[in-house]
Amino acid sequence: MKDLNYKKEINEHPGQTICRYTLCKPAGRSSDAYVKYYLDNKLYRRNVGACPDNSGFKLNKYFVLKYSTIDHNKILVDFSREVTDSILIKELETKLEFKYWLDH
Repeated sequence: MKDLNYKKEINEHPGQTICRYTLCKPAGRSSDAYVKYYLDNKLYRRNVGACPDNSGFKLNKYFVLKYSTIDHNKILVDFSREVTDSILIKELETKLEFKYWLDH
C-alpha cells in the first residue's frame, strides 16, 4: 500500500531532474542502488531500490529522476533513460562538487 501512495504522490505533485547513479551495494540476496541529486539548495543521497541490470555499466552515469514536489525524498529513477546532455550533467556536477566542499 505504501508503494502505491508513494507513486501516487509523485504523479500528483511531479517534479523532474537528473541524478547520478553512484553505488550498487550487495544486500544479502538482493542489492541497493544509490543516487545523488540536488534540489532546492540541498544535496540528496538516496537508496532507490534494487540495482538495475548491467549495473556496472551504469555506475556514475546520469538518469532521469522523478520526485514529489511535496517531499523530495520520494523519488523514482528510470534507469532505462540515461541523460547525456552535457549542460545538465555539468550543472549537477558543479552543485555536487560545491556542496561536497561546503560539507568538509
